[in-house]
Amino acid sequence: MKKKETILEKYKVFELTNGRAPHSVFEFCQANKANEADFYQHFSSLTQLKRAILENLMLETIAVLDNDEAYTEYSAREKALALFYTLVEVLKGNRSYLQYKYHDLHHVKNNYKDWEDFFRLFDARMEGIMLEAKQNDEIVERPLIGKYYGSSFKLTFTYVFRVWLNDDSKQFERTDAAIEKSVNLAFELFSQGPLDSIIDFGRFAVKTKIS
Repeated sequence: MKKKETILEKYKVFELTNGRAPHSVFEFCQANKANEADFYQHFSSLTQLKRAILENLMLETIAVLDNDEAYTEYSAREKALALFYTLVEVLKGNRSYLQYKYHDLHHVKNNYKDWEDFFRLFDARMEGIMLEAKQNDEIVERPLIGKYYGSSFKLTFTYVFRVWLNDDSKQFERTDAAIEKSVNLAFELFSQGPLDSIIDFGRFAVKTKIS
């Protein structure tokens, strides 16, 4: 158990085989006939290891996108869609583990810290895409709420992830539809449209409220 990737894979196998997380690093290493010193060369704790499993999914997704020459020519909306489609493809390689570990909202809430590094990378990528979208006039910069455009896609991912975990359609067609509809809806809301009229009316109503 000398390589980091091997440790991560063996951890997933342990949970899936035993139906629980190891109680300690010692138990995990004993089950894999490994020395604890090898483990601590790569991880300081089991908590860090679990975070690394999810962080690696996002790192792999980013690497796939950045190695695609066509990606640089995409519009911001297309880049957001590509991020979600690619991420789901990467998730498929860990579907059994993710279904077991995060199959309902209760588990996701209790294991939220597992996702911190994942979402740090995810949010940073979406913030970059949203900045590009503003610069290209694909979306409208708005006071107060404009700075939250990128982070709002965390909710979009949570929705897509829930659909994917329970998707039994052919080639995950239901998940693909969820990505298309939710990402496109977000861009429609962030672009010039009814939302601006609602905001404008709200400001007007506040200024002209009837006592």
